[in-house]
Amino acid sequence: MVDRFHPEKALFPVVVILVFLLLAMFVPPLWVVVGVLAPVPLIFVYLRWGRGVGMVLLGLVFGVLFSLVGHKQAVLFFAEYAVLAAVLSETIQFKLSFDRCILFSALVSAALSIILLLFIFTDRESTLTEFFQEQIEGHFQLSMEALQAVGDKPEELKAMREFANEASGAMARSYPSFITIGILMTAVVNYYMVRLLWRRIYGPGLFHPARFSGWVAPEQAIWVFIGSGGLLFFAEGILGALGLNLFFLVLVVYFLQGLAILIHFLDSRNVPVFFWVLIFFVIVLQPLLIGAAVGLGIFDTWIDLRKIRVEPEEISG
Repeated sequence: MVDRFHPEKALFPVVVILVFLLLAMFVPPLWVVVGVLAPVPLIFVYLRWGRGVGMVLLGLVFGVLFSLVGHKQAVLFFAEYAVLAAVLSETIQFKLSFDRCILFSALVSAALSIILLLFIFTDRESTLTEFFQEQIEGHFQLSMEALQAVGDKPEELKAMREFANEASGAMARSYPSFITIGILMTAVVNYYMVRLLWRRIYGPGLFHPARFSGWVAPEQAIWVFIGSGGLLFFAEGILGALGLNLFFLVLVVYFLQGLAILIHFLDSRNVPVFFWVLIFFVIVLQPLLIGAAVGLGIFDTWIDLRKIRVEPEEISG
């Protein structure tokens, strides 16, 4: 859907993003919100006025960031957010299903981000693992500053620092999966935020009608889960690191399937929106409930809790 271009409206998202970036520099906890929601206005403009305007807008944001925060941050923004916004917009316009839109955009953005980290930002005098460990320690330091700003207790901060020092080495091996998972979740949030805004303003015509509550992970994913678990526990070196990264990625896939099952039952029983928000808020804060959602997604491979799979006999009949 493309109509007459209005420059003042197209520039508004640039102003919004830059304002949030400046606020995040003074209020560290805002970095999380900015990092997740930054592509939303870019995607909306891309869909509203087409590819040409969208590309110009992405280039404009990149140029402003390049002049304000330097080339490294600008290039990372381009890889993680601009590329994600462009691919997500294109796949939406092709009316692909939501899982394909999210998968393609996340994979392209994650691959480009990892390549940039490997070939542009890596210190040639250090190993790749050491570089990833430095990145993780930097993320932990930002988290500590954010928690300190919101008034966390000193003893809790001390315990988290000790955990960070012990876990940074192990987490460095799985850093590529953390990048991919973060971009994947960003793509999920942005897709549904843009979809919600677009449907409220223009109606449902642009987006594929598939519903998240009916989504099922490919059956082959269970073999990736089993194989990566075997590599994680029995292999070392590169194979062990590969198994670790694949294991984390498959866990996120089954976590999303567990959420789809939960949404299916909440929707089918007409549960009020207030309880939806409360339930998902508790799940995010409780690691045990996150594990329960993962287990629910895995068991659904065999049990079919929603009774939505169609058997070949039924199709032929």
